[in-house]
Amino acid sequence: MKSMNGLWAAVLAAKDACVEIRTYVPGYPITDLAVALKAEISVNEKVALEIALGASATGRRALVIVKQVGMNLLADPLVISATQTIGSGLVIIAGDDLGPRFSQAEMDSRFYGPLSEIPMLDPSSPAALHASILESFTLSERLRIPVIVRVTARLLADEGPLIQARPNKGAAQQFEKGALELTMRGRHQRHHDRILAGAEDASESTSLNRLEISGDVGIIAGGRPAAIAEGLGVSLLSLGYSNPLPAKLLRRFIDGHRLILVAEEPEPFIESQLAISSKVRGKLTGHLPRGPLERADIIRALGGLEETPEKKPEAYESLAERGYAGVCEVCPFISLFRALGKVDVTVAGDAGCAIRATREPYQSVDVVYGLGSSIAVASGFAKKGIAVVGDYALAHSGLQGLINAVWQKRNVLVIVLKNDVAAMTGGQEAPDLTKLVGALVPTRYLELPSSEEEVVEMLREELKRPMASAVVALGKCTKQFRQGIV
Repeated sequence: MKSMNGLWAAVLAAKDACVEIRTYVPGYPITDLAVALKAEISVNEKVALEIALGASATGRRALVIVKQVGMNLLADPLVISATQTIGSGLVIIAGDDLGPRFSQAEMDSRFYGPLSEIPMLDPSSPAALHASILESFTLSERLRIPVIVRVTARLLADEGPLIQARPNKGAAQQFEKGALELTMRGRHQRHHDRILAGAEDASESTSLNRLEISGDVGIIAGGRPAAIAEGLGVSLLSLGYSNPLPAKLLRRFIDGHRLILVAEEPEPFIESQLAISSKVRGKLTGHLPRGPLERADIIRALGGLEETPEKKPEAYESLAERGYAGVCEVCPFISLFRALGKVDVTVAGDAGCAIRATREPYQSVDVVYGLGSSIAVASGFAKKGIAVVGDYALAHSGLQGLINAVWQKRNVLVIVLKNDVAAMTGGQEAPDLTKLVGALVPTRYLELPSSEEEVVEMLREELKRPMASAVVALGKCTKQFRQGIV
């Protein structure tokens, strides 16, 4: 091997750091990485982080791998853990789906750094990713807080020079019980006084920061844009941390240049913190586009820094332009999707295969808000509607919606797509919760494939039933999965 991509750089870093516990929830762009890391799948991101917190508290280094929307679900224990202290190193790899290609929302995980008041590193290359993960474990143990490392699909795919192993075992330290003597206010005060001060020092002094001086125009960049901004004949400050930002280093760099371009993706996270300076240009000023960046975008922006960009009508990406795969031709649930389109009720879907049935020729799902959300969403409909939920989505967070529907006596028909795998994210095994569903609500089983007429009749019968009920649709996904990867 003469080179190494970002994915294998992260795998080497986890090996070098002697990480014992590795948990994940599948989704683009981190599924392949999690499989290569031999991580253990969890029912949801909150549980994945909580397992890691328990491992850390008892002296074991832990790594959690999630995609950007998964950060929303683990935010509760994450924010609390910042002031509760931990034991051994705990690192979260957050994979941002820029574009996005396979997500319901384009998010910038960097905002979770200041929100949770913990460090976030934003590497620019495979070598920087390897170094960032090792530094994160060291910093996590020194400050006794979790640390986040952000990756993107392009960073994981980027090739770089072969990286030499750098074993870094850690101290196997356990949770500090002395912190329990402080109130929550006292812990937060200590967090600002000691922990964040230590994180700021690390951000200023890290070797992950790179500085090149050339002329009176400078680029401040974070993440992969720092790599594609190299060699453009201007000064470049590549930042290792997106939170906390190295304030002193940034001030010196800005003061030493006439104009500054901030290159980052997808949102103006760094730029918004520097916008008080009239020298700063970037996404907020219209010099760079929102979303992912290409080298050509940076070159074009440098050529127009002196000008105020003309605001042009935005061209919104369409399905016709990008292409749309739709439901697989041999999907066993096609007759169900067609039947749902013929029943005159509102249908809530989930962020799984059912989302592909929202468009023609099926148009069977009306609203989709997130993985595991359909049951609770349908519980709020003005009249009895339908919730379509995959079996992994049911385990992920849908079950709480069903429990609430029973408790609050809601009118909702739940359709469980039981194919025993998480088909959209790699074919990972899904837990069988059908007996639990049957214990909660009246439940019927539907063997697929069946005729549309049969399915329509069953749905209409169940919609007449008062309160909550369920239909478990049994079908086998015919996708060919390779080592848990689509």
